[in-house]
Amino acid sequence: MSVHGVNEDSPAAKLAARLADLAGEASGPRKGGRGRADGGATSPHAAGTAWRITVETDGADVETGAVEQPIQSVADWDGVMRHFGLDPAEFEVVDDTVRMSSWQQSKGHEDGTRDVVWLYSYKARFRRVAARLPVADLEQIKKDIARWRPIRRTPGAGLGAPSTLYVGWADWQLGKGEGGGAAGTTQRVLDSFDATEKRLKELRRIGRNVTSIAAWNMGDPTEGCDGQYANQPFVTELNRRDQLNLAIRLQLTGVRALAPLVDDFELGQTLCNHGEWQRQGPGTRPVTDDADNVGGFLGDTMKMMLAGRAGFDHVRFSTPHDEMTMSTDMSGVPVALAHGHKMPGTPKEYAWLQGETIRLLRERGREPRLWMLAHRHHYDIKDYGPWYRIQHPALDFGSKHYTDYSGKWSTAGTFTCLVGEHEQAGGSLSGMGKGFSDEFVIVPAR
Repeated sequence: MSVHGVNEDSPAAKLAARLADLAGEASGPRKGGRGRADGGATSPHAAGTAWRITVETDGADVETGAVEQPIQSVADWDGVMRHFGLDPAEFEVVDDTVRMSSWQQSKGHEDGTRDVVWLYSYKARFRRVAARLPVADLEQIKKDIARWRPIRRTPGAGLGAPSTLYVGWADWQLGKGEGGGAAGTTQRVLDSFDATEKRLKELRRIGRNVTSIAAWNMGDPTEGCDGQYANQPFVTELNRRDQLNLAIRLQLTGVRALAPLVDDFELGQTLCNHGEWQRQGPGTRPVTDDADNVGGFLGDTMKMMLAGRAGFDHVRFSTPHDEMTMSTDMSGVPVALAHGHKMPGTPKEYAWLQGETIRLLRERGREPRLWMLAHRHHYDIKDYGPWYRIQHPALDFGSKHYTDYSGKWSTAGTFTCLVGEHEQAGGSLSGMGKGFSDEFVIVPAR
């Protein structure tokens, strides 16, 4: 096949040459069924016409023709691209253009008998990835994190009942292209660490006895690459590996900055929807379990890196296995924490919180007095009587799509407050204590 108007050294020409080679391989003699490079998929009777290729300057349309075995991971774009000889790191499926047809056909055998077999064919449109963050930009982000140093502060001495400075790291969604992209989000996260230290100094200056810090990943630290919304693969700057490496670097930087400021530090994680790894295949059906999630992975990784190391022996790790709701104790106050993607909308929110509270009381022996939630991206505190529900703002800069259709947007920030039975929180929980005080949202400057 000849392609006109395309430079021989262009990506499109190289793609055409690669696909033409594959077509030639498919028309050659059959080599051992599944032992062949294509897994024995191409029918020997249809091999000569198996590959139909239309090459343009930005990609290619490919048809497999009739094949005897189905491609097992049609919804796994990586698998489909490898089947066509394309590097998943360099090419992507345009929208949802993978199409499959299947039909039955009579097939003759050498002994004269006939049988009915299934045949399959596939179509797909591929293009070279253009929206990914350049490697040089990603390396610069890593250098910026490595160079960042917290402002050194002198811890103050507070009075009264001890309290915990709670910090909710919610919805960073690293890798998302909006809001300044990965570089912008990274800078906001680093700025929030410095602002958290400043907030701690302010609280101690006015007499708060802050003895602990609880920093919790409240979900969606990474954007993911597909499965949450239709155009996700085309607006995400980082692949999953780069997103995870960036999240690990930032959490590690946050712990290094904040843990030395107190004698007791808790690092917690929650499971989340953008971190779901268990859904694969047609219809994004579950193939593993809820534990296969970025929240658990980050918790395991941070513990492996820090547990037992000098300077971090006072760090406690609260990591979920497959629990969607976590619980902990902060200066005597039982707190429940969840990303919030399993909680229904506002009309049914109270019933869900009530049911979950009863379950936690029976399973873990304590009724939470505070509910920490994220996912909805906006800041809101609601007094339900038995407990307060605190909805965290996100640190990303929202979604153009959401603003366009709803007219709404959320202010980015990091939620902090003091948790405990101190005077400013109302005192003992057995009396009028509400369990928290001095709530403050750290709003990014950029």
